[in-house]
Amino acid sequence: MTNPFSKRFAEIFEKDSRFIKSWLVAWDYQLGRNKRKLKYSEELPSDFYAFNGAGDLPKWMRWFMEKYTDYLPEELTKPLVDLSLENDKQIFQKLGLEFDFPNYRQNIGINNAHDYLLPTLYPVPERNRIRNVIDFGAGYGRQANLWTSKVKDGIFVGMDAIPNSYGLQNLYYKALGKPLYDYIDDPASFRIDPSKKGIYHLPTWRYDLLPDNTFDMVMCVQVLPELNSKLISTMMTQFHRALKPGGMVYIRDHASVWKPAGKMDVGAFLADNGFVLEFQPHLVLDGDIHGIPRIWRKIDPAVKASQVQTLELKKKQLVEDIDTLTGGRIKSVFKKLKK
Repeated sequence: MTNPFSKRFAEIFEKDSRFIKSWLVAWDYQLGRNKRKLKYSEELPSDFYAFNGAGDLPKWMRWFMEKYTDYLPEELTKPLVDLSLENDKQIFQKLGLEFDFPNYRQNIGINNAHDYLLPTLYPVPERNRIRNVIDFGAGYGRQANLWTSKVKDGIFVGMDAIPNSYGLQNLYYKALGKPLYDYIDDPASFRIDPSKKGIYHLPTWRYDLLPDNTFDMVMCVQVLPELNSKLISTMMTQFHRALKPGGMVYIRDHASVWKPAGKMDVGAFLADNGFVLEFQPHLVLDGDIHGIPRIWRKIDPAVKASQVQTLELKKKQLVEDIDTLTGGRIKSVFKKLKK
């Protein structure tokens, strides 16, 4: 029997055909695996183009099986891991599901903590404080766990185009107990209103509904290397439009080390299209942390203008340089002329 939400998703997908291109709704890595006839074990998700209900959630979460290194001090990560665990236990209780939580702290918990702390740890001007967030390629929705718990004065937008993950995100967001506005529920009246706090859920093909100059951060965690280059370049262009001046794109993946789908150099594209690399630690990949975190900042014209020498300052510097070369004679001449 078809899951009701899955049926609704398929109906909207059909109605929205004018917005949809095949490359825009493709998960290229999984499509490649299908062509090679590769399958995951039974305890992991297999059909990403069908959503079967709550039972798919623990399957997706079991992708986080290994124990990940804690890159940051435990006094920073432990409170967040505890909060994440508490939220997920409540979600599983609401959904009547079971999960092997003893290993949670070393896998899902630490990933959630890292993805909250890395964009927020260092000081920034108040105008760059993170309130409004886009989670692109949101998996089962895990980023909403901490971000909606810790940030009370902003909005959170989950974006995806794959039926299974989109259905899981809807399920997970509802179970979090926060106000949820899902495009699939009511496409005609859907609008992202920054003054109306909560979680907004939007299919990738309706990126046009992202308001301009509104968001402080776009998250792309373990997603970009699995997508085609056209999709990435399109979405990065749209994210530039949707971000405030000075807003960030936070990326954590394996960069050029593991690129099973598109071969695009994401960093080069961002550098050529209005972003500057602000943070990329020098670390051992998967030894110090899982993936390579990077923060790209949308160039703020006010910041750029403040760091350009004005004509007046150039003149002043030129006079000082000449005065230095002449042993201070220029200033003495100016003093005499003033008399």
